[in-house]
Amino acid sequence: MARSQEPVLIDTVTALHAAAVPVTRACALVGVPRSSYYRLARGYTHYRPVEHPTPHADRVQPAALVPAERQALVELLLAEENVDLSVAQVYWRAFDEGLVSCSQSTCYRVARAQNLTGDRRRTRRGGVFSRRRPVVAAAQTGDLWSWDITMLQGPRRQDRYLLYLAIDVYSRFPVAWRIEYAESTTMAVQMFAEAFAVFGVPAVLHADNGASMRSHGLLDALETAGVAASYSRPRVSDDNPFSESLFKTIKYDLSCPLRFDSIDHARRWTEQFLVRYATEHRHSGLARHTPASVFFGTDAEERRARQARLDQIYAEHPERFHRRPLAPQLSVLTGININHYLSQTG
Repeated sequence: MARSQEPVLIDTVTALHAAAVPVTRACALVGVPRSSYYRLARGYTHYRPVEHPTPHADRVQPAALVPAERQALVELLLAEENVDLSVAQVYWRAFDEGLVSCSQSTCYRVARAQNLTGDRRRTRRGGVFSRRRPVVAAAQTGDLWSWDITMLQGPRRQDRYLLYLAIDVYSRFPVAWRIEYAESTTMAVQMFAEAFAVFGVPAVLHADNGASMRSHGLLDALETAGVAASYSRPRVSDDNPFSESLFKTIKYDLSCPLRFDSIDHARRWTEQFLVRYATEHRHSGLARHTPASVFFGTDAEERRARQARLDQIYAEHPERFHRRPLAPQLSVLTGININHYLSQTG
């Protein structure tokens, strides 16, 4: 409400309340928020608005640590003797020695701001199998492929079939797969040679730390083809989310048998599923396009058709919408450790 109207509106609410109308009802009739009525009726006793308020983040906090104290805390957390200790352990040991004069929660806030609440120990660096977090971007098809091997159950307890599966990360399109009795470098090299011949060579191939993935035979084949190898950190499944998520999608599919009758049965079912997944599944991470449409570049035309359909519906029934509806837009970037909120299989 306008500042000039405040006295009149407040007097009106007060008069209605004096006539036995509840404050809540009187405020609703006049169109004044109840909290505003109480604040203004008390003559700004508890609150006086300012013309240009200072954002909370920019205000000077009297109890905050000075820069020198914050730096001392950071140096304490990074000290050689403390790298194996939790923040709580560092704080209380330093507190008992009289080295800190803040609370434990403040110590944690400083640590979080400097990204020091995780593992601060020095780890082995360098080499092909570095333990650094892999970060690989994919802005178009062919930028990044991801692959892994998972196990499928056979008819008997001892029967195991291994599914080799590689996908293009940007489109989630399955570019290569095979099912075998055992894990073999030779079969992995053959699978990728066939995929490169059909779909071209990707810039990066990402995998976990399995024996076939790390094998010299595969690395030599990738180097010959001009493909850069990327690897997950050991025991970190989140570093290969696209392959892991697709494996879960496969095994949780309602038509997936708990046990396959034979390896041929597993191959037939997997082929049917992957064709259905690639050509029919409207993927949440692909603006509800199919992996095939994104991989082969027909998604832009499909989005234009969707937008035309939405515009037609909006013109015929504008009362059904708050604003003009827009067709979902495909993300311009995805990849390994790029955005944890993106759907991998959807």
